[in-house]
Amino acid sequence: MINVNGLILSAGESRRMGPQNKALAILCGQTLVERVMDRLAPQVGRIIISGDRQLLGHLPYDIIEDETGPHRGPLMGLHSVFQSSLVQSEHLMMVACDGVFFPANVVAKLHALVLENNADIGCIRYRGFPQPMFSLWNKRTAPSVACAVLEKRLGGFKLLLASLRSVYLDWPENSINPFFNINTPKDLRYAETILCP
Repeated sequence: MINVNGLILSAGESRRMGPQNKALAILCGQTLVERVMDRLAPQVGRIIISGDRQLLGHLPYDIIEDETGPHRGPLMGLHSVFQSSLVQSEHLMMVACDGVFFPANVVAKLHALVLENNADIGCIRYRGFPQPMFSLWNKRTAPSVACAVLEKRLGGFKLLLASLRSVYLDWPENSINPFFNINTPKDLRYAETILCP
């Protein structure tokens, strides 16, 4: 296991999923967040969850809520975790609670690329498109993340990826997109056909 902490983003509103919180949607007998936890745990030294303690407090990991209230976006989730005392490694691997198919070696591959290039951020790129919800961040990026939050750039990571030293790992194409996000009930049904046909 490498010296990397893991962050699972689970603080979204999940509006497209319907009345239930997306992190707690059931896929083949497990919630989405539990499936992501199981996939990430062997790859990192520690897991931290960005989300609502009231909803996710039963999970066996530390939960950090958004500093300025719920549903402030993934950039705020990253910022809030950086501001806590829980990030104890130099690098933090960020994944989404609805990305249950990410590869079992993605952290090691990104970590090696980041170290090789002394990069601030390592981001997956799949079929030519960056996948910032699957990215590895050096702890030294925390001030830049904080500035982006203060400037109200709460919705995305494009400017940070462009302004910091970023490297991209082009993941080989697969018949099933390993970085597919489950956003809707239709997506959930599709994932069921793969994991529990």
